[in-house]
Amino acid sequence: MDLRKVFNSAGALRFGHWLGRTMPAGLGFRLADGFTRGLARRRDSELMRILQVNMRMALGPDASDEQVYATARAALRHAGMSYFDLYHALGAGPEAFLAAVGSTPLTDYYLDRLAREKQGAVVVTVHMSNFDLAGLAFAYRGLYLNVLAYANPTSGYDLQNKIRLKGGINLMPIDVGALRKSLEALRAGQLVVTGIDRPDPFGAGEMLPFFGRPARLPVGHVRLALQTDSPVLVAHCEYRPTDRSYTVHLSRWLEMEHVGSRQENILHNARRVLAVGEELIAARPEQWLMFYRVWEEPVETSGQ
Repeated sequence: MDLRKVFNSAGALRFGHWLGRTMPAGLGFRLADGFTRGLARRRDSELMRILQVNMRMALGPDASDEQVYATARAALRHAGMSYFDLYHALGAGPEAFLAAVGSTPLTDYYLDRLAREKQGAVVVTVHMSNFDLAGLAFAYRGLYLNVLAYANPTSGYDLQNKIRLKGGINLMPIDVGALRKSLEALRAGQLVVTGIDRPDPFGAGEMLPFFGRPARLPVGHVRLALQTDSPVLVAHCEYRPTDRSYTVHLSRWLEMEHVGSRQENILHNARRVLAVGEELIAARPEQWLMFYRVWEEPVETSGQ
């Protein structure tokens, strides 16, 4: 089962809107938790096997099978809570997004610097916690975001686009025209946002070391930064259970380095960026919501 397809279908989005408008938060969380607990019990399902493979790599070779399974189960439960929070905010309106998502002083400093200098930047993310909620929250704060994303084949695609457009996000499905649009946006001093930890479903990208094993991951963000002499900023969303809030971190500002040929520059800088992503995932593996298999090679997981 592809959890993102389930939650991102048009029916789920409409049902989520209804829940957000009508259901008390406590009850909604219990329903979401019960649903994801049920999914997690199916330890040998495709969904849980993918999660366990990804978590085994994030946790390292010394992690036991039970630790891997427990972390995968925690990530699934966190996903259920995160989606309910997103649906609740969609039902409640912009103020709910602003109340739910905060930022660090470093994040605000970087964004202020970009605005002052009218400089474009490539903002890259790993799929940590409630990244959809965070993106819409910053759009409601007045930040204009050009988001590169793989086309979503589910029935909720048009509805998602309308939600993002209403929130001020310019969604750019990755296609032949996306490069030109992205270059124009960066040269105009805007932000282009994309993920770095999801394998390209069309087989593009480069084989890069990720948690010690090669994975075919995107490098388009580095190509854009090198072509426009733009910095790459690494961002992620973190959930804080003590006050049930989300925080956006812009944790690293990376200028592109030139070490040789064009291809050498791309691979060198892609590895630098991905190494930062590793650090963020390793710090909060239970909040890494990656439901696609990242590594092509089989990774042993007992599933027992």
